[in-house]
Amino acid sequence: MSTAARSVVSKATCFHHPGREAAAKCVSCGRSYCRECVTPVERRMMCAACFRESTAPKEKTKRDWFVLSVTVQLVLGLIGLWLTSYFFGRVLLELPAGFHEGTVWEKVLP
Repeated sequence: MSTAARSVVSKATCFHHPGREAAAKCVSCGRSYCRECVTPVERRMMCAACFRESTAPKEKTKRDWFVLSVTVQLVLGLIGLWLTSYFFGRVLLELPAGFHEGTVWEKVLP
């Protein structure tokens, strides 16, 4: 290491503790920190904030399917109700006229 590089490193101070000499630079943010403020991560030094950010669980974005789901269910329910009513009406229309008038029972019962 050249003397110019050593003098730059020795003049660097900790980002959180300005009175302390910097021991390392964070590989993520590039700021200089003292030995107490950095953490070795996979043989590289990271500050606590960058370490927290890199290890924090990534939250999946939620999609609001509830409104779409309820709308689709409502439409399908109405279509099902209409089809049931339609086919029930068709069955009633296909019955002979005597069934509606009550004369069919007279033929079946003695």
